[in-house]
Amino acid sequence: MKWPFVRNLLLAVTALVSLGFTGGVVYTLLFDPAPIDVPIGGPFDLSDDQGKTVTDASFRGRFMLIYFGYTYCPDVCPTKLAEMTNALDAFAEQAPARAAKIVPIFVSIDPDRDTPDVLRDYRKHFHPRLVALTGSEPQLREVTKAFRAYFSKVYPDEKSRAAKEYLMDHTSYMYLMGPDGRYVTHFTAASTSGTMADRLAQVVD
Repeated sequence: MKWPFVRNLLLAVTALVSLGFTGGVVYTLLFDPAPIDVPIGGPFDLSDDQGKTVTDASFRGRFMLIYFGYTYCPDVCPTKLAEMTNALDAFAEQAPARAAKIVPIFVSIDPDRDTPDVLRDYRKHFHPRLVALTGSEPQLREVTKAFRAYFSKVYPDEKSRAAKEYLMDHTSYMYLMGPDGRYVTHFTAASTSGTMADRLAQVVD
């Protein structure tokens, strides 16, 4: 396995265990895309790349495909957002009307660096309908907790800390939320664009 996947897998297990989940629930979240019995998701209040307030209610009537990451991410984030784009494009070839019901959403967990200008430029590299959001750290802590996600600043060494140069450790799930804002399914770091497209075809009506 590649290190980014192993790292995110370990981070995910650590985060889930710290939230009090049992081994069975951890396995289900990481490997089983079927609906589960623990609550995932909830209301959020964030800002888009125009600085406008966006809430979960802004997307009522549409499916939300949500990924948490950051623009300075060297590997996992651009890879997963590219897979999100490819999955949506593949689904659109099969069923364009149903695919149009899905709003792809990127939530940055690095508000210190991911300003509206940075987010606006970054999202142009992925799906044309991608919505880029972020918020204050308290807002992001609240929304990631609701989604059973994790993020933390990591300084490789003391020199990096002094220079305020850091990476963000974070889980790498994608969440599909229904038109009512409720959890439908999720995709793990191991999910491919093909398996995502097939799953979307099954659950998006």
